[in-house]
Amino acid sequence: MPDIGRILMTVATAIYGLVPPIVDLGATHALHPDWTPHARMHMVWLLVTLSSMAVLALYFIWRHPDRQFGVRMGGLLGLCAFGGFFVSAATAPLYGGSLHDEGGVPAIAGMIDANLLGFGLAVALLLIGWRAARNAG
Repeated sequence: MPDIGRILMTVATAIYGLVPPIVDLGATHALHPDWTPHARMHMVWLLVTLSSMAVLALYFIWRHPDRQFGVRMGGLLGLCAFGGFFVSAATAPLYGGSLHDEGGVPAIAGMIDANLLGFGLAVALLLIGWRAARNAG
């Protein structure tokens, strides 16, 4: 399959471009009753930004006339999206942040944060797909 790399990159892109809006446009995040209106605005801003980046990444991955440049840009956009998550997770103790709220998604097997696992796997898909797409064309 010559496009397996771009398909894997597309799956990773969908994970940062579609999953957060589906999960976070609800009562645990953007509509959380205890969040300030300004915090809600920032959440919606983040979700729209991630989704917009994903649309741009998909254009680069599949439609850009220079395939190698498009694959590179699609990969870099994905790394920016996932990198932002991992930096915020790593620095959460510095600003009083947390990977989850009470009543949110529980840890997998009681010990593995679902966000870390899901986004970690998505980064692996992105990198594997990026390498495959780069080598295919």
